Amino acid sequence: MGKKSILAMLLVTNAFFILKYVGRTTLNPYLCMGIYLIFFAACYFLAFPRIKSEKRARQLCLTLLGAMVAGIAFLLYKIDPMSIRVDRWSATTYFLEGLFNGVYPYGVHTHVSQSNFPSPFPLWQYLNLPFWLMGDVGIGLIAFLCLLTFTLRWFTASWRTTLLALVLLALSPCYWWEVYVRSDGLSNAILIFCVILWMEKRGISFRSHWIATAIICGLAASTRLSAIIPLAIYVVYDYFKSERISIILSPLIALGVLVFFFLPYILWDTTTWVFFTRNPFMSQTSTGNVWILFIMVVIALGLAFLYNKNFEQYTENTGRFVFGFFLVAICYHHYMHNAEVPVFEDADFDISYLNLALPYFLYTLTTHKNQE
Repeated sequence: MGKKSILAMLLVTNAFFILKYVGRTTLNPYLCMGIYLIFFAACYFLAFPRIKSEKRARQLCLTLLGAMVAGIAFLLYKIDPMSIRVDRWSATTYFLEGLFNGVYPYGVHTHVSQSNFPSPFPLWQYLNLPFWLMGDVGIGLIAFLCLLTFTLRWFTASWRTTLLALVLLALSPCYWWEVYVRSDGLSNAILIFCVILWMEKRGISFRSHWIATAIICGLAASTRLSAIIPLAIYVVYDYFKSERISIILSPLIALGVLVFFFLPYILWDTTTWVFFTRNPFMSQTSTGNVWILFIMVVIALGLAFLYNKNFEQYTENTGRFVFGFFLVAICYHHYMHNAEVPVFEDADFDISYLNLALPYFLYTLTTHKNQE
């Protein structure tokens, strides 16, 4: 039942993207969704089980990876980013342009409107610097796709598992939406997921390496607020079972890392203190409800204690939580502010947040399928 619910969440996420974006064309979105589900089922339930050889799986995996990289490169070349009404790419590009031109980077607006400002935290902006220097932050999509592929292969020691993950990703309209609009949200989630795989593989836990874990949590928090959710679920069980000194000092260490990355922007202008009138926290916390957040935190703590260091259960529960958290948040925002507008016609119904659960869906479904 557990894996079926994860599969259902993945299909719901993709169905949302089909209904929202195909619905803006002359095509029938429900017909397209039906065709998609049939094709998906054929690949997942019929085609993949026929691949038994690791050698064959390796060949297919690398071929598919090459095809996806070529597809991403083609879309980056053909699509003018200025024509897209999604500003994830310009939130990074304009930030870095402002930074290197001596302009307060969190005060520059994105290409969408004068009221949209960069929201990613400093470390994520710096990680995208190589791609910006190469001429297009969208190149990061290729880098993080390769990171996910080879980290999964390293962690699972199975080309067959890695191939299925890549197939599921390639079959996901929600992933190709990320590519089409040059979004970096999923890339951020992939990075955090790969860090968690590395920690699990190397045996780095809060109990055995609490200082390193606290630093890693601080680094994750320095990319986006949402990035800390999976890591928090991963470490919180050991956190509450540890000695008092580590329980007290580790949040201070994580906070210190976060402050370290923000300090140049806090001190950017000590006359007007511009940071306190325009900063990324304002963008990342502009929607939502404190009671929803409180309830979801309680649920997250419960899930953390339920999985109790069973990594497969952890990825399954984290996928459910991230999906549920953002689904509740975007539905709440819609019905509080745009209830009179049909859901899939509401520009503020930002289903892209559901993509942050994708890495955990992929791992759960691929490891389960490979065991059959």
